[in-house]
Amino acid sequence: MEKALDENIYKTIVESLGVEIFVSDGEGNVLFVNPSSIEINELDVDNVVGRNVRELLEDGYFEESSTLKVLKEKKTVSILQHLKNGKQVIATGVPIFDETSGKIRMVISTSQDIAAVNELLDTLNKQEEEIDLLKRQLQKTSGFDVADPASIRVKTAMEMVASLDMPILISGESGTGKHTAARYVHYFGKRREEHFITVNCISADPDFLEQEIFGRESRSEDGKSELIIQGKLDMANEGTLALNNISYMPPKIQSKLFEYLDTGKFTRAGGRREVRSSARIIAMTGMDLKALSETGMFMKALYYKLNTIPIVIPPLRDRVKDIPYLANEYVTRYNEKYKSKKVLNKDALGKLTSHSWPGNLIELDQVIESAYVMTEGPVIRGETIYSVIHGSSDSETKKGSVYCEDIIPLKEAKRQLEEQLVKRAYEVYKTTARTAQALGVNQSTVSRILSKYADRSE
Repeated sequence: MEKALDENIYKTIVESLGVEIFVSDGEGNVLFVNPSSIEINELDVDNVVGRNVRELLEDGYFEESSTLKVLKEKKTVSILQHLKNGKQVIATGVPIFDETSGKIRMVISTSQDIAAVNELLDTLNKQEEEIDLLKRQLQKTSGFDVADPASIRVKTAMEMVASLDMPILISGESGTGKHTAARYVHYFGKRREEHFITVNCISADPDFLEQEIFGRESRSEDGKSELIIQGKLDMANEGTLALNNISYMPPKIQSKLFEYLDTGKFTRAGGRREVRSSARIIAMTGMDLKALSETGMFMKALYYKLNTIPIVIPPLRDRVKDIPYLANEYVTRYNEKYKSKKVLNKDALGKLTSHSWPGNLIELDQVIESAYVMTEGPVIRGETIYSVIHGSSDSETKKGSVYCEDIIPLKEAKRQLEEQLVKRAYEVYKTTARTAQALGVNQSTVSRILSKYADRSE
């Protein structure tokens, strides 16, 4: 009975496969064909089983037989087979030898429709193209369409760890894009089709935060009914749970999170039974968790559990080469939003790259949008950028000052300062003699400099 059951199971498996299976004995007589073989070859099973493969070849069902090739060469072979119905298949024949005589006892041939294989490959290629497009779009909108070496290193690290089912700690100053980095890791990994859920750990009520993350269980007074409120850890099962500002998480919840990371199980608030989840944890912080753990303000064991794969997002001032890319991307976004077409000029980009950006990406985004709406024409100019950043016009701040517009070669900087200083002094003292006296140089030197830069006097 057990043997018969096994045979039925094997038959069911073979008949359910989407691959053609064609079995013959050592003489080439057909013993079995599965439904896929009948479909691909368009054979009548009653007219095939029991016949010899040579007859089917003569009847033109196929131009060449993998079975006959195996019987001749006594080894596994693969051929491109042209069928009577016009289809092309890749056929592979495998010999089964008799252990006693060493002769071929059976030949098992399998084949796959090339058109179906090509269709599958086309589908896979399209999916890869869609994923690549999604990645490129995500890079542009996430602040990781980068050029600076510091950013490239971080982006490479994020892409490497994306497919690993391990907790990740993302740290960085406020506004550097930690939340977007977490989403970037999620969509680059194998969980991209599952939920990405975030929780902000800054909460005035620890009980509320515990329920938000782990959910809650409660029973009626008579114990007959049970109320279960799912938490974000339930909802993120198979996906990603991103915990922002984790340094603010209360100690009790830190302990529960550590237990989950250690066992894959947790208990809901008010509950006693353990619940499983396979959500991946990505923690984010703008603080030094290591220092906090060493002073007892954060659970040390949880820190080390999260810090298995640390990602540090550099501030914008340390990735200056990214600023033109990001700024232009923001302008493109606002072109779409406001149905217009504006660009940043060279001076505007210079003002952006020379700013220290204490607010990082958030500040850059705000400055670009403000300058965008303040600009009436198609070109966003440096003075508008300066005005937005400093709250006053560039010309007002520069009045009476001698300045260098950007980090430039020293020779060019000296030329700019010479021109500005002499012109500014001449505006104040009105004559070349008084200007020369104020600057401590000869009158001829002042005259020569003013003449040299006369074409720049506007």
